[in-house]
Amino acid sequence: MAAQRLHRGLKRYGLNSQFVYHLEEEADASVEQESVEQNSVEQESVEQQDFQKLTFDKKAHLQGEDGKQLDWLAFRLARFKEKRVHRLFRRHLAKRPEGFETYAMARLPYPTPISQATEWTDHDIVHLHWISFFLDYPSFFQSIPDHVPIVWTLHDTNAFTGGCHFVSGCNSFQSGCGSCPQVRRPKAKDVSHHSFIAKQLALQHKNVHVVSPSDWLSRLAMKSAVWPQHTQFEKIHYGLDLKKFQPIDRATARQSLGLPQNTTLIAFGAADVSNQRKGFRFLAEALKHVHRQFPEQVECLIFGAGELELPADLPSVHSMGFVEDSDRLNQIYAAANMLVIPSLEDNQPQTGLEAMASGTPVVAFAAGGIPEFVRHEQTGLLAQQADSNDLATQMIRLAKDPNLQRQMGDAARAMMEMEFETETQAWHHLKLYRDILKAKPVATPERPIQLPQRRRAA
Repeated sequence: MAAQRLHRGLKRYGLNSQFVYHLEEEADASVEQESVEQNSVEQESVEQQDFQKLTFDKKAHLQGEDGKQLDWLAFRLARFKEKRVHRLFRRHLAKRPEGFETYAMARLPYPTPISQATEWTDHDIVHLHWISFFLDYPSFFQSIPDHVPIVWTLHDTNAFTGGCHFVSGCNSFQSGCGSCPQVRRPKAKDVSHHSFIAKQLALQHKNVHVVSPSDWLSRLAMKSAVWPQHTQFEKIHYGLDLKKFQPIDRATARQSLGLPQNTTLIAFGAADVSNQRKGFRFLAEALKHVHRQFPEQVECLIFGAGELELPADLPSVHSMGFVEDSDRLNQIYAAANMLVIPSLEDNQPQTGLEAMASGTPVVAFAAGGIPEFVRHEQTGLLAQQADSNDLATQMIRLAKDPNLQRQMGDAARAMMEMEFETETQAWHHLKLYRDILKAKPVATPERPIQLPQRRRAA
């Protein structure tokens, strides 16, 4: 989603940007349809060739250029590489205990050269986003000439670790990984070490420019030993479409969603609400304290995929399920008095940005990159990481003070307009591209487009 937003922003600035993606078959249409709908609203023409599905022939490496089977030695070598990947997966990643974070290997059983995805020779820069599970590092990066600039936007830690998407306090990525606490049968040369070395070798001699949405993620990335010697690092915030997410009258939003009017609604949401890193167990403990203080005045609003075991002594819970429609999400945020982000580790969660764009303040743990946009006493309130009592204290403080809710909600919206708008993000990327190429392939405006300030509806 973040990559699509940037692509659209670059197109509006006139950049010749091609968006190459990889999704399951049933999701293909939604990607292109969303692009069509977005551009129709803005009365822009849409060229379908801007969106290209990434496909690879998973058997091509077992055939020669003429389509015939390889000679015996080459065929056996290709099969050996396949089996090695499967063996590492079975030994260290299959049947991991529930609650483990997402983990992606650097190698796939088949090669994924960029020539199968797009005609890279027509492009000045290759810009990567989240490539886990569908790109094989050795073959993909080998197919990109060393002089071609690679801009890589990080969304988690996977690009510079042996496979984990969040490090959970582990520092092994600074020295090559191994004995990984997130795999089965950890040892010095486990799958994390093999993947780290594969990444290191694939990236050596490459012209890499790393973009992080947060200072927190950038600092972690700079400590990794995976990058080539002259890698450059930049911080560019995520961008959000502030026409899709904007303040709505709270009573109207609640009426549309069938939610009660005279209660304090505390929202929590995530792509997978059951993910342990998202910290619902800490929110549940905090909600018990809040419920004891406001037994009839506080209710909870939960949205996202996944199943939660809800304790009996929680406030009333309104479950919205997984929500894709941005209009409905906007209504959910606007209906809530606050959004709570109890994540134990996170980069720049979209739920927080979307809530703030909707004029809703955020209460969160001071974890990862969250304090960079949840600015304590300004756009929201921060609690000590993994401290349910402190989280409850901050939630109660905000629940008691409607004026503080409005003040922080307005400040959050103003911050989003100044720093997190899609056009601002695209402008900073254009400047980065120009600096990399030492030229001006696209005219860069003197400053980002400033949008008119929007205030919370009465």
